[in-house]
Amino acid sequence: MHLSSWNRYQAFAAHFGISLVIFLVLVLLVFTVWYPGLLMQADNSWEQALMMIAGVDLVLGPLLTLIVFNPKKKSLKMDLSIIALCQLAALVAGLYTVNSSRPVGLYLAFPPQGFEVLYANTVTPELATFAEDADTPLFYYTGKELFGPATQMDLTPEMLAPVNNPDLSYQAFIERKSPKGMFELDGKLRMQIAMTNNWIVTNLDGSEPTIVPSEALKTAEK
Repeated sequence: MHLSSWNRYQAFAAHFGISLVIFLVLVLLVFTVWYPGLLMQADNSWEQALMMIAGVDLVLGPLLTLIVFNPKKKSLKMDLSIIALCQLAALVAGLYTVNSSRPVGLYLAFPPQGFEVLYANTVTPELATFAEDADTPLFYYTGKELFGPATQMDLTPEMLAPVNNPDLSYQAFIERKSPKGMFELDGKLRMQIAMTNNWIVTNLDGSEPTIVPSEALKTAEK
């Protein structure tokens, strides 16, 4: 169908339909690649990222098409091309932000301060690859500093141990750095995620991790 035979509402519907397909693909990427499993629950910045992308991809682009579309305009193709380029640029910028700031794991250095989220742009590429290739997103610090290194960029794979490693003891690490039983309840270990209201709950050996909101944890304790 040629553009001259369309009206603005048909153009809007076509633009929205294409944008919706692209957006759904991005949602799939967020949930399966960038924020999989526990990481999606540990860090909800994906919500803001999706809202930003949806605002540009599903609202702004189609709305501009609805406003400027007039089959009699000689500059119609140019106008639509500019809209498409601006939408593409905003989309690429949003994808870059989501990818570079994605969480790659969580690590625990000092139990009372809780797990810290490791982001792709706050650790070295080597550590990011190590964390993403591991069979668990949870690690604890095996270095000498009580509170861990000064910055996450100083972390190396050799400093981190997976909490579910059967050859090491996650529970022994916690008891070595905090009073015995402080984070244990009903045969589970509970550790807060720093700067959030969420807690990571595991078995004593670090297996079967789940994320539980503070409110749910308080209710369970009553």
